[in-house]
Amino acid sequence: MKKIIPLILILLSFLFQQVKADFMPSYTNSVNHYGIGAAKITNFVTIYEKPDINSKILQKIYWNNIGNLLFENKENTEKFSDVFLTFLPQDNIVLLSVEDENDEWIEVCYNQKLKLFGWIKKENKNSYAKFYSYRDLLLEYGKKYGIYIYRNLPYEYKKLYSGPNKEAREIDEFKYAKYISPWLVQGNWVLVKVTTYDNKTKTGWFRWRDNDGRLYCFVNLK
Repeated sequence: MKKIIPLILILLSFLFQQVKADFMPSYTNSVNHYGIGAAKITNFVTIYEKPDINSKILQKIYWNNIGNLLFENKENTEKFSDVFLTFLPQDNIVLLSVEDENDEWIEVCYNQKLKLFGWIKKENKNSYAKFYSYRDLLLEYGKKYGIYIYRNLPYEYKKLYSGPNKEAREIDEFKYAKYISPWLVQGNWVLVKVTTYDNKTKTGWFRWRDNDGRLYCFVNLK
């Protein structure tokens, strides 16, 4: 009976505030803070002011696999797109952008709009968070799902080079890609195989982020 009561309270709380939707960044300005990578989180997340479980709790966020989303603290944000780098709960893929990390804690941006930061513990009761650098995210998830280019990326950036730098020879270009598969990441460049909508295959180095860390593409998790 004691175990049932907290569950009922959580379910009831969803009735007061919920949002049902998925979120994947589609444009270069979809995400205000990219940081150094992403934290994949399961079940729920408690965000602390400092990397210490005795510090102030800034926010608690709960969700379920049909996209219901609850913020315990309503002062900061109520929109999933203000919080997550990616929010696909039906696939158990929930990502927050990461500012810093250590062996036990990850510093995340929990409000993209206001650029608010806090700390989450990598292992905390029934919740689990794993840090991925963007390089690791591209290789682990990109090889499985492919990657996509942001819709508003200027055409001059959709070029393939013979090496991982702008001084290398430009060998090809593409306007629309049906599928992009990453093979190797070196710095801000990724070696890709691009399949266009007319089923032509093009291979070369593509610049996947700028020197300030802003991404030109993302893992195609959908």
